[in-house]
Amino acid sequence: MDYLEFIIKMQGIAKIGLKFSKDAYALENYAQIESLSKAMLEKYTQQEIEKDNYFVRDIYPTPNISVRVIIEEQGKLLMVREIKEQKYSVPGGWCDLFENAKENAISEVLQESGYEVEIERLLAIFNRSEYLPKKSSVSEYALYFSAKIIGGCAQVSHETDDVAFFEIEKLPQLSFKNTQQELNKALDVYYNDKETYFD
Repeated sequence: MDYLEFIIKMQGIAKIGLKFSKDAYALENYAQIESLSKAMLEKYTQQEIEKDNYFVRDIYPTPNISVRVIIEEQGKLLMVREIKEQKYSVPGGWCDLFENAKENAISEVLQESGYEVEIERLLAIFNRSEYLPKKSSVSEYALYFSAKIIGGCAQVSHETDDVAFFEIEKLPQLSFKNTQQELNKALDVYYNDKETYFD
């Protein structure tokens, strides 16, 4: 990661922290990160930045990108329960800055389930607007990968409170983060060795 990527990454962390943190001390720290990284960005670019954060600029709108990971063992699918919804999804989440999709997928599985995995292949690319029961204000492309476990153990996180394998035909209630249609299409590619599915 070069110097500019580091600065922009810090701006991204600050934006996420300021948006989602509820802790007063953490908010102060994120605001300081935002201020310091803005000063670094101005020094690096030799330009005065009018706004506090790189990510509030008026730029061309594009879809957000997320990753989801199918981990199947003996007819069972690894799933995690989202704390907020108390419903289940396959491990995954939004892609982080300057990391490729594969790195993000590996990282999300480890963070949400405690398992270390090796990515095997890309199964599907979904335009999630076509699958959600309610229209979302966020346009999202979801990349579904298959992976195998190579280490670690089941462990919950600040986002998840259960990690378990479920029979494919008896999945628990699904989180909005994945739909049955998406899972069916990704699993069809996985089990039948089909070409990558995309909308």
